[in-house]
Amino acid sequence: MFITFALITLLGALGMLLQKNVVVAGLCMVAAFFGVAGLFVLLANPVAAALQIIVYTGAIMVLVLFVIMMLNSHQEEEAQASRPVQRWVSLALLAALAFGAVKLVLGSGGLKALAVKGAEMPQAMTLQKVGTTLFADHLLGFEVAGLVLLAAMIGAVALTKRNL
Repeated sequence: MFITFALITLLGALGMLLQKNVVVAGLCMVAAFFGVAGLFVLLANPVAAALQIIVYTGAIMVLVLFVIMMLNSHQEEEAQASRPVQRWVSLALLAALAFGAVKLVLGSGGLKALAVKGAEMPQAMTLQKVGTTLFADHLLGFEVAGLVLLAAMIGAVALTKRNL
């Protein structure tokens, strides 16, 4: 199952990066979000999976696709000039990040670290823990995020309604 969800996530992300049509790229991003939600289920964290589907796949991607379709930006702009330096720098950066990720995974010990006597598996997140953490420890951040979303919604309405 892990390989299935990992492939869904990776193929969705690659499809998003390689698509020229922004609507299809947005739908590929939805597939990647569903793959991540499946990985959360495999990690025995159904709360994070539900939040992934509700918040990212449901709300944000609907908003992004709605804005893309409303702005009617289906045509991609042509590049001004060829920039081969950017391509090589980005490939070098990608190789460095991939090397660092592989080194980090191989150096972490994996299951050997969990097999140490006395090591415990982390407990699954529950809705009560999410609510307590969100509304007790991070209340200010939660309220600021709400105000930012309200400002974004007002801005979206102002941009679409030209005759206010």
